[in-house]
Amino acid sequence: MVPSGHADDISETITSTGYVLRHTYDSFYGQSVDAVQAGSTLTFTVVFIADNQNYQRNITMGVKFDWMTSFQNTTSSTPVIRGQAAYITLPFTMPALSGQYASLNLTPHTWTVQVWDMAIGAVWTNGCFDSGITSCRQFSNNFSYPVAVYSSTQASCMLTAQQAATEISALGDILSTTKQAPPGTNAAVASLVTAEQQLSLGQTAYQTGNFNQAQTNFQNALNSANAAQNSLATTGGGTDTASLTSIWLVAVAGLLGGIGALLFGLGGFNYLRKRAVVPK
Repeated sequence: MVPSGHADDISETITSTGYVLRHTYDSFYGQSVDAVQAGSTLTFTVVFIADNQNYQRNITMGVKFDWMTSFQNTTSSTPVIRGQAAYITLPFTMPALSGQYASLNLTPHTWTVQVWDMAIGAVWTNGCFDSGITSCRQFSNNFSYPVAVYSSTQASCMLTAQQAATEISALGDILSTTKQAPPGTNAAVASLVTAEQQLSLGQTAYQTGNFNQAQTNFQNALNSANAAQNSLATTGGGTDTASLTSIWLVAVAGLLGGIGALLFGLGGFNYLRKRAVVPK
């Protein structure tokens, strides 16, 4: 028996949290993904708003990924009376990449979440086709972003690559795309060129699945980018003392304002922002 719609609610909406990255292009898969690290917890939350029919609803929820043969369910039902809004939460622990799940990170995955309204004490057995369900609603990511289950090295790769690429882009805007060094920026330009080369090598390694090599290259790129901006931040001493113009400083401030959320590990940019002085 197929349930007749979901006549017990006004609306149901779903969110999920616990990702490493959201809606991000991944060259290893050749598509954009929502990425979660193996062994971490992905949490699904459904907001259920009951309609005005005067009876108690008993809401349970389950999730099934494409590698699973059955749903993993909430351990107990949530009672919801008419007009009430309730939050039904289901944490799901992603498998470790070992044993039968060793290759889980080689392809992205889909999931299906079902929300069931059942009688008190009823036992769910057959998803939305269970005859004991008053109503059932189904959600999936089939038409959205698939889930990539990253290894720890893979997750580190992507985060380091994003940091390095963001800083390289900001430095490129400051030093100009022609890489012609303004006065006092020779060392910064040299470090930036090295950073770009290492980023490119890392991207090639990552695309072929060599995550360990990619992480080495991405970290080298980030280190060189940090060296470049540290050179720009120098206020005295050394061969290439930075003589930034007020235009550069305004550009840095604007870039920091727009990408600050991504630069949580870039101490050099924070230093530059604090030490920058507009020439008189």
